[in-house]
Amino acid sequence: MASDDESSAIGTSLVVFLLGVAVGAAVAILYAPMAGRETRAHIAETAERVKERASEVGHQVAEKASEIREKVAQVVRHGEEEETSAPEAS
Repeated sequence: MASDDESSAIGTSLVVFLLGVAVGAAVAILYAPMAGRETRAHIAETAERVKERASEVGHQVAEKASEIREKVAQVVRHGEEEETSAPEAS
Protein backbone atom coordinates (compact mmCIF):
# COMPACT_ATOMS: atom_id res chain seq x y z
CA MET A 1 0.00 0.00 0.00
CA ALA A 2 1.37 3.46 -0.86
CA SER A 3 2.14 5.82 1.96
CA ASP A 4 0.82 9.37 2.08
CA ASP A 5 4.26 10.68 1.03
CA GLU A 6 4.32 8.40 -2.01
CA SER A 7 0.76 9.38 -2.98
CA SER A 8 1.65 13.04 -2.59
CA ALA A 9 4.77 12.62 -4.73
CA ILE A 10 2.76 10.86 -7.44
CA GLY A 11 0.14 13.62 -7.41
CA THR A 12 2.81 16.32 -7.58
CA SER A 13 4.57 14.55 -10.44
CA LEU A 14 1.29 14.23 -12.31
CA VAL A 15 0.52 17.93 -11.93
CA VAL A 16 4.03 18.92 -13.05
CA PHE A 17 3.74 16.59 -16.05
CA LEU A 18 0.38 18.06 -17.08
CA LEU A 19 1.72 21.60 -16.73
CA GLY A 20 4.69 20.65 -18.91
CA VAL A 21 2.36 19.24 -21.55
CA ALA A 22 0.29 22.43 -21.49
CA VAL A 23 3.35 24.69 -21.78
CA GLY A 24 4.80 22.55 -24.57
CA ALA A 25 1.53 22.66 -26.47
CA ALA A 26 1.27 26.42 -26.06
CA VAL A 27 4.82 26.97 -27.33
CA ALA A 28 4.21 24.67 -30.29
CA ILE A 29 1.02 26.53 -31.18
CA LEU A 30 2.65 29.95 -30.89
CA TYR A 31 5.49 28.93 -33.22
CA ALA A 32 3.17 27.31 -35.76
CA PRO A 33 2.78 29.24 -39.03
CA MET A 34 -0.91 30.20 -38.75
CA ALA A 35 -2.81 33.45 -38.92
CA GLY A 36 -3.62 35.17 -35.63
CA ARG A 37 -7.31 34.25 -35.72
CA GLU A 38 -6.49 30.59 -36.43
CA THR A 39 -3.87 30.55 -33.69
CA ARG A 40 -6.27 32.00 -31.12
CA ALA A 41 -8.96 29.48 -32.09
CA HIS A 42 -6.46 26.65 -31.86
CA ILE A 43 -5.25 27.88 -28.44
CA ALA A 44 -8.85 28.06 -27.20
CA GLU A 45 -9.57 24.52 -28.42
CA THR A 46 -6.38 23.17 -26.87
CA ALA A 47 -7.05 24.96 -23.60
CA GLU A 48 -10.52 23.43 -23.47
CA ARG A 49 -9.13 19.94 -24.06
CA VAL A 50 -6.47 20.44 -21.38
CA LYS A 51 -9.12 21.74 -18.99
CA GLU A 52 -11.34 18.70 -19.62
CA ARG A 53 -8.42 16.30 -19.24
CA ALA A 54 -7.28 18.00 -16.02
CA SER A 55 -10.81 17.66 -14.68
CA GLU A 56 -10.85 13.95 -15.56
CA VAL A 57 -7.48 13.41 -13.90
CA GLY A 58 -8.65 15.34 -10.86
CA HIS A 59 -11.66 13.07 -10.52
CA GLN A 60 -9.47 9.99 -10.94
CA VAL A 61 -7.07 11.22 -8.27
CA ALA A 62 -9.97 11.98 -5.92
CA GLU A 63 -11.41 8.49 -6.47
CA LYS A 64 -8.02 6.87 -5.87
CA ALA A 65 -7.51 8.93 -2.70
CA SER A 66 -10.94 7.84 -1.49
CA GLU A 67 -10.06 4.20 -2.14
CA ILE A 68 -6.77 4.56 -0.27
CA ARG A 69 -8.51 6.33 2.61
CA GLU A 70 -11.04 3.48 2.86
CA LYS A 71 -8.28 0.84 2.80
CA VAL A 72 -6.43 2.66 5.57
CA ALA A 73 -9.64 2.88 7.60
CA GLN A 74 -10.18 -0.87 7.16
CA VAL A 75 -6.62 -1.60 8.33
CA VAL A 76 -7.11 0.64 11.36
CA ARG A 77 -10.44 -1.01 12.20
CA HIS A 78 -8.87 -4.44 11.78
CA GLY A 79 -6.02 -3.44 14.08
CA GLU A 80 -8.45 -2.13 16.69
CA GLU A 81 -10.46 -5.36 16.50
CA GLU A 82 -7.32 -7.43 17.03
CA GLU A 83 -6.32 -5.21 19.92
CA THR A 84 -9.67 -5.59 21.69
CA SER A 85 -9.91 -9.33 21.04
CA ALA A 86 -6.37 -10.12 22.20
CA PRO A 87 -6.18 -11.48 25.75
CA GLU A 88 -4.63 -9.05 28.17
CA ALA A 89 -1.38 -10.13 29.82
CA SER A 90 -1.45 -9.90 33.59
